[in-house]
Amino acid sequence: MYDFLIVGAGFAGSVLAERLASSGKRVLIIDKRNHIGGNAYDYYNED
Repeated sequence: MYDFLIVGAGFAGSVLAERLASSGKRVLIIDKRNHIGGNAYDYYNED
């Protein structure tokens, strides 16, 4: 059972989820991508 469902783990969704969880709410956050941060996600590659 959750108090909030947040769709999207970009900046806004991640910050909102953290704020709600810090205030004691149970939060479920989902995203279609396998990482958080939305378009700001970065990673190291061979180049």
